[in-house]
Amino acid sequence: MKRRLNILCVIVLLVLGYSVLETTYYVGLGIKTGIEKGIDSKIDAKAKEEISNVQVVQLVPKDLGGDILIDSVYNEKTGEYVPAAYGQMIVSVNTQPSVLSRIISLLILIANYVAIIWAVVLFIRLIVSINKSDIFNWKNVRRLRRLGVLLIIGFVCTFLLAFLSFHNVEKVFSVPGYSLSMADMVHITSLVLGISALIVAEVFAIGLKMKEEQELTI
Repeated sequence: MKRRLNILCVIVLLVLGYSVLETTYYVGLGIKTGIEKGIDSKIDAKAKEEISNVQVVQLVPKDLGGDILIDSVYNEKTGEYVPAAYGQMIVSVNTQPSVLSRIISLLILIANYVAIIWAVVLFIRLIVSINKSDIFNWKNVRRLRRLGVLLIIGFVCTFLLAFLSFHNVEKVFSVPGYSLSMADMVHITSLVLGISALIVAEVFAIGLKMKEEQELTI
């Protein structure tokens, strides 16, 4: 039984770790690329500005009830243009975010990192406690509650970052026939895991209270 539980715990840990590593990778890649392009003397100022203003936008056709294939792309296999609709696009637009917006985004990003890393630490402690056969106690209940809250905080931070980015882009960019969308900008994995952790914590708490009441009656 412990073996199956450990396997499930490892899977959850991998999911949590992936969310941290994915964000870290893309943030690091963006910083690395920005620094390299910034010190490259062969790139003119305009090209550097275009690179620094790169944004990823999600698109949804405005007329979903009609013909959604409002564009076309060239099919190299057949040499013909085929109907298509864009779902995601990388563009260079100057969103001109305010200093306050930049500061808020940075603080949210830091809070997101802290929440996820703290959640991973709590989860590891929980696994260690379970492997020591010290499962049903109030310490683990508190760990599960904190884990759930931290995962939900991580989701909220991710959502806020996506919303700020979406709001800034929406003010300066639009595509004919399409609406900007936040779809696929936020994943609900951490939210589901957080709510699940809170549910398990409450189940543990109810079980412990029932056990304490039984001991008192005896």
